Amino acid sequence: MPLALARRLRWLAMLASGKAGTLREIADKEGVDNSYVSRMINLTCMAPDIVAAVLDDTLPDDVTLFELAVDPPGGRGRSGAS
Repeated sequence: MPLALARRLRWLAMLASGKAGTLREIADKEGVDNSYVSRMINLTCMAPDIVAAVLDDTLPDDVTLFELAVDPPGGRGRSGAS
C-alpha cells in the first residue's frame, strides 16, 4: 500500500505540472491501466489519519487498497446516505 500512496502523489504532481494532461497519458507512460490510475488518484482524498494507518500498517485486516480507492471513506457508498 505505501507504493500506491507514493504513486498517487507523483501522478497528481504530473497532472498539476503539465507533464501529463490526462489520466490516460499517465497510464500510457506508466504502463498501467487507465482505471488503475483513476482509482489511485482517488486516494488523494483520503484523510491524514487513514494515510497514517496505511503507512503504519494498522488498518483493519478487512480494509483493502481497492476498497479505499474505489469508495474512499466519506464517499457516497460509506456515508449512509441513499
